[in-house]
Amino acid sequence: MPWRPASAVPAEETSSIPPGAGCPVAAWAEAMAGCDQPAYVLALDGRFLWVNAACEGLFGRPVPELLRLRFQDLTHPDDHAGDRQRIGRLIAGEVRWLQVDKRFVRPDGASVWVRLNVHRPWRETSAARPELDERLLVLAREIGLDDAGREALRRSERQLSLALEGSRAGSWDWNLQTDIVEYSASFARLLRYEGDDFHRDFLFRDRLHPADRERALAAVQRALATSEAFDEAYRLRCFDGRWRWFRGRGMAIRDAQGVARHFSGILFDWQDQRRQQLLLRRSERRMAHLARHDPLTGLPNRLLWNECLRGALAEAQRHGERLALLMLDLDRFKDVNDTLGHATGDALLAVVGARLRSRLREGDTLARLGGDEFVVLMRRLRDPADAAALARDIVETLARPWVSPVGHEIQIGTSVGIAVAPEHGTEAETLMGAADAALYRAKELGRGTFAYFTQELTQAAARRMRLESRLRRAAGEQRLRVVVQPQHRFGDAAPCGGEALLRWHDEELGAVSPAEFIPVAEACGLIEPIGRWVLEQALGIVATWRQAGWRDARIAVNVSARQFSRGDLVATVQAALARHGLGGDALELEVTESVLVDSGAEVAAALARLRAMGVIIAIDDFGIGYSSLGYLQRLPVDVIKIDRSFVRGLGRPDGDARLCAAIVAMAHHLHLGVVAEGVETAAQHDALQAMGCDRYQGYWQDGQPTEAMEVLARWRRASTV
Repeated sequence: MPWRPASAVPAEETSSIPPGAGCPVAAWAEAMAGCDQPAYVLALDGRFLWVNAACEGLFGRPVPELLRLRFQDLTHPDDHAGDRQRIGRLIAGEVRWLQVDKRFVRPDGASVWVRLNVHRPWRETSAARPELDERLLVLAREIGLDDAGREALRRSERQLSLALEGSRAGSWDWNLQTDIVEYSASFARLLRYEGDDFHRDFLFRDRLHPADRERALAAVQRALATSEAFDEAYRLRCFDGRWRWFRGRGMAIRDAQGVARHFSGILFDWQDQRRQQLLLRRSERRMAHLARHDPLTGLPNRLLWNECLRGALAEAQRHGERLALLMLDLDRFKDVNDTLGHATGDALLAVVGARLRSRLREGDTLARLGGDEFVVLMRRLRDPADAAALARDIVETLARPWVSPVGHEIQIGTSVGIAVAPEHGTEAETLMGAADAALYRAKELGRGTFAYFTQELTQAAARRMRLESRLRRAAGEQRLRVVVQPQHRFGDAAPCGGEALLRWHDEELGAVSPAEFIPVAEACGLIEPIGRWVLEQALGIVATWRQAGWRDARIAVNVSARQFSRGDLVATVQAALARHGLGGDALELEVTESVLVDSGAEVAAALARLRAMGVIIAIDDFGIGYSSLGYLQRLPVDVIKIDRSFVRGLGRPDGDARLCAAIVAMAHHLHLGVVAEGVETAAQHDALQAMGCDRYQGYWQDGQPTEAMEVLARWRRASTV
């Protein structure tokens, strides 16, 4: 292994004091500073970080010069390859002690043989996973010294032992020939020993915790039998009677024939690190739990759900059993988030999770897939009707009001889609798709209910996907078309304006009804760009009409709830009017009752700003939504449009004449204009005129949607009569 690449060292770091004061390296350097044997500290890239004065004699260079050099700079060229093989293992962390005989080159070109004892210490840290220090401790001895030199070496080794003791570690040396173990004084202190003969009173095997004994002794035997280092954490019973965690690291010292002669090592107090390890493991278990569970509700998330579903399907197939999958999401949950904040929404989701748990059988699985989407897996289903019973129970349970922590009473509902295996699929993806299609059907039925999957739903889902794909293309390529349905005042043959309606004729699908593609556009997010495009087209139409002399022409445009929720509708309308040189009186915006009833302060403010610009605000499909009429007084509204379902029965004995008359009277009492939709017969027209209705639109007398220029032509013809 090569030396680690060097990095630039600022001049201020070229110091005789090694970094990391208070660590084992610093303690060792302090102990070796006055030693007459060369000692130095190396960085892993070979830089000299610290040298004692004795190194000047060994290398023939002053200390400041050495601190600017690397170990490799002084090495004999023939020894570089050996260094990479031997010392590289130490740098890689494969070994921690190493003895090397090698040559250095002095400034005069002479080579000197040196025996190096290299040690890589552990960094002192409270981390649960300690790491090796990024520095090497080196004791050097020129080979060929006399007896005095060898004594100096022994003295230096004793100083090294003292340095290690100062680093809160204890050392041992087991002479395998004599079976005598020498322990350092710091080793005894780690064991809380206060007696007079530690070697007599301490026996490693007897002090080991019973749960750790077999493992620790086996690790010692492996280290003696192989080149494997000893590195184990274990508990020892200290002399104060308490069990304490320690970590021992050592290795067998072998002679030239490879026979183990000594087993030496260091003992570290590991109590704090062990505690950190346990905390880390607990944290890791927590992280593993969070990776497979929803942190808000504690329920399985999509990852764990997919595993459970696949396993349950496989088990059901093996045993010939049925299971049911219930997919549900909350009705109007987005309104809670938008009006009361995400904190309230999160609290509501937690309550929903708890309520759902309380309704399940033992063995059923509940998961939250994200947002307000939950799924239930019913195992060992005896009858599909059991799934319907649970779905009905869930709908009723979630319909109960809930009071938020700040006192808001919230009532939501849920829609449930049911798929049964094996009838509706035996693969997880197939069954999920079936339940999703059933959920979509439940919403179409009016929400707050449940629906089973059928093959027709699959076909409808496939068509919706195709519709979405083709609609995206049509919107991007501007292949949609705006037509106008003229509006008339009662008693006036000339149109007074019109409603902009969107039409789509696809090359593959043919003519697609707005009743089919508008919900798709809302579901996939296309309604916003399409809505902006329709607004531009409609204002362009009314601008053309006015330029042609129809000065009071006005056009009505439908606005979806999603366009309101974005918050930029006012600015969009204002900019579009300005681009076409129009005032607000040229535009009538039609909104549904649900937008008004569910509106917060932001929607009310937006309506007020639009109305201040002169834009007319109309309620579309009035009467088929909510029974509460308080918003008519609370919000800035100018016009209500009677839904065609009320108009259809006018002129018949069992018709809705009284209801329509009541709506007209109420609107006029509130100083609101009234427009009737879907007028198709003279009887309907006459009945509405008698009630005092202001305007109408419908297929009666060629009132069907047509091109904008045709509406202009009709106005001209009627105006010149």
